[in-house]
Amino acid sequence: MASDHGKKHRAGHVIKTVLAVIGGITVVLAVLLVALAYELNYAVRTVDTSTSPDGRFTLELQAVGEPLFFSPADARLVLRLGRYEVSHVDTSIADDGGQVRTTSWQVSWENSGAEVRLKGSEQSDELVTMGFDGSVSKGRAAADESLGGLPDAEANTPATPTDEDTTSSEVAQQEAEEIDAGYKAVYDAALKSQGYGYQVTYNAKGDEQVILCQDSEKVVILVYDRESANGACALFALESCPVEDYGSWSIEEAALLDEYAYVHETGEVIASGKTSWSDAGTQEFRDVTGE
Repeated sequence: MASDHGKKHRAGHVIKTVLAVIGGITVVLAVLLVALAYELNYAVRTVDTSTSPDGRFTLELQAVGEPLFFSPADARLVLRLGRYEVSHVDTSIADDGGQVRTTSWQVSWENSGAEVRLKGSEQSDELVTMGFDGSVSKGRAAADESLGGLPDAEANTPATPTDEDTTSSEVAQQEAEEIDAGYKAVYDAALKSQGYGYQVTYNAKGDEQVILCQDSEKVVILVYDRESANGACALFALESCPVEDYGSWSIEEAALLDEYAYVHETGEVIASGKTSWSDAGTQEFRDVTGE
């Protein structure tokens, strides 16, 4: 009896060992299959990057997964402003089963955004326009359409600037420097003493803005608004934006905390005391701005 019991015990142990080995192999195979499925369908890799002439924006060409046999390759275009994503668009490139590669696109940077031509041997070229304001449009080019001969991303040769272009560029640069000086003057005169930080960022249109503090509930931001009615001052708005549950925020939902006038001639900063755009502000503010 003892011998039979021992045999049964050993047989049970062998069965458990075999089942454990089979279970382990099954788990490993399942993990490998999941990893393979992810690589084929979802894995994202950056194939190429193009940078705007002013260095603010970057456009990434990404491959999503891998093409199966002779199927089109999934691709994604991502427009970024610094580390912030402005917009993205998903598409596919029919290129005889080939992967997305650097020769799959051409990029041309314009004043309002980037124009992209996506090329594949089994398709008409796809045209994608991605605006700095987040807008996206797609279309197909006719077989003989050149769209002005969009240059390759690797060989984008800028046109020779004219005297008028140079003058406009110099004026724009001076205006940008004056606005930047206004930001710093307002911060030093009115906000630094309140313990605020100073983080320069840019919105989707490429306009400068300064984040003063940010937490899970709100973002306090300083934004250049406009020139005053008499042209003597640059006006800056101090605003608080609520943060949504998923961490995003929009200046469209902002509440006004104050408005400041930066006097171009003297560098003086005048607070308005306004907490609503309908407020008139202090007499000193009205006198210096002509409003």
